[in-house]
Amino acid sequence: MAPLLSTIIPLTWTQSAIAAGVSLFLYVVTLSIYRLFFHPLRNIPGPRLAALTQWVETYYECFKSPGGQFIWKYREWHEQYGPIVRISPNEVHIQDPTFYDTLFAQSRHSDKLKSLEHRFSNELSSFATADHHAHRIRRGAINPFFSKRKITQHSPNVQHHMSRLCGRVASEYLANGSTLNLNNMWGAFTSDIVVGYCFEKPYDFIMNPDFRAAFSDAMIDLLDPVHWLTQFPWMLKSMKMLPDWLVKLSYPPMRSVIDYNHEMEAQILQAKAIHASGEKKSDSRQSLFTALLESDLPPAELSTMRLQHEAISIIAAGLETTTTCLSVCSYHILANPNILAKLKAELAAAIPDPEQIPDLDSLMQLPYLTHVIDEALRFTYGTSQRTPRLSPTPIIYSSPEKDYVIPVGSVVSMDNYSVSHDPWLFPDPYEFRPERWEGNPRAPDGKPLKRYLVTFGRGTRSCVGLQLAYADLYIGLANFFRRFDCELFETGRDAVDLYMDFFMPRPKPGTQGVRVKVLNTVS
Repeated sequence: MAPLLSTIIPLTWTQSAIAAGVSLFLYVVTLSIYRLFFHPLRNIPGPRLAALTQWVETYYECFKSPGGQFIWKYREWHEQYGPIVRISPNEVHIQDPTFYDTLFAQSRHSDKLKSLEHRFSNELSSFATADHHAHRIRRGAINPFFSKRKITQHSPNVQHHMSRLCGRVASEYLANGSTLNLNNMWGAFTSDIVVGYCFEKPYDFIMNPDFRAAFSDAMIDLLDPVHWLTQFPWMLKSMKMLPDWLVKLSYPPMRSVIDYNHEMEAQILQAKAIHASGEKKSDSRQSLFTALLESDLPPAELSTMRLQHEAISIIAAGLETTTTCLSVCSYHILANPNILAKLKAELAAAIPDPEQIPDLDSLMQLPYLTHVIDEALRFTYGTSQRTPRLSPTPIIYSSPEKDYVIPVGSVVSMDNYSVSHDPWLFPDPYEFRPERWEGNPRAPDGKPLKRYLVTFGRGTRSCVGLQLAYADLYIGLANFFRRFDCELFETGRDAVDLYMDFFMPRPKPGTQGVRVKVLNTVS
């Protein structure tokens, strides 16, 4: 053995580099052959390059200006390959609205992707939890606090905030030439509502200059790097290793996100202090997180970090999606004189005195207001990014050509945008037309058309805050359009249409939101 060892000649740096290069080349060739010819998804149609590498998605999400463009690329692939497409080595995307209730069925136990838990620094929240069973426990503790009965009890507080907001609009923006940014206004409104429901400490964002809400700004800054953090998770891990002051210095947009996260921690600590003191409020006045501390969740589920992550998720969802819907809805109402006239006529008949707004249940009975809200929800999608799932059982998708069996362990996704603008369901799908919802219409397959209103999702992971969102929408729109006459100011449709997918829909860069001039009050 010794003579043999003595004959081994150490490799030079050049030889080592060549050996490493050859090894890498062989690995890439072997992996490529596997993904194209032996992978379980090899029979799913789609472009070969997407089957070979995740870098196709990375390019369209991160590097192709202005980012968030993959949603448009895989829609092109669907036009070429059909309703089922392999959009990455391990993911299949389905663009068929009739399959939505199958993939996101209430009875289907499917997991989210573990690799996506970290994206928003709230991996312990029920929203981010990948495992179905862990999610069920966390979501089950929250569900009772967002029931229709609970939200109805809370709706007078929503009306109180809206009355104060309208008072400020009347005093500062009425007929004086000032421009009112409705994105800011609705952001302040929804922030105050969801914070007031979840916590003891209010922020009163609706009284801030220009209605600027720090939490709304934080949501924008949180979502800006979402694709980079998704495609390169080491970036977030690296940031977490640095002190906050250094992260703020090196990447200033993270300042608002870090401050927001600290505020959520402070709110949880305050709720814990109230709980420890034994101070007891009536069920109707008790905040969500104070009540959650009295639930039968195990102690590990009530840790400060776990609840902080839950707070980050709930507050973000409660303000971002509803703000978008209110802003988009306001634009389309004001951009369509016939819609504006019909809505105002209904509100004037139902609300003779604008200082005496009916309760939430009465507002929800107004037919045209309901149709306007349904159409606005169709145009705002909840989240625009596709929703991926891992299934514990094989999934069978039947296309017009053949049946495809998607094996266990594969990623299957759909997106709300494709359903919301499917011409088979919604003729002239990009036209804002509330009348399409009149008379309890049915889809071409005979199902109620509202089954295809998927803004709040479906199944066990549908939006927990649905009822609170409806309260914001009905009370906010009824108050604002009953009390004020407005006109759009230098605002086109590009300020509200989806142009970039940053998990949430984003408009064309450079637009400044929905801006209006408040002309007069309506008595």
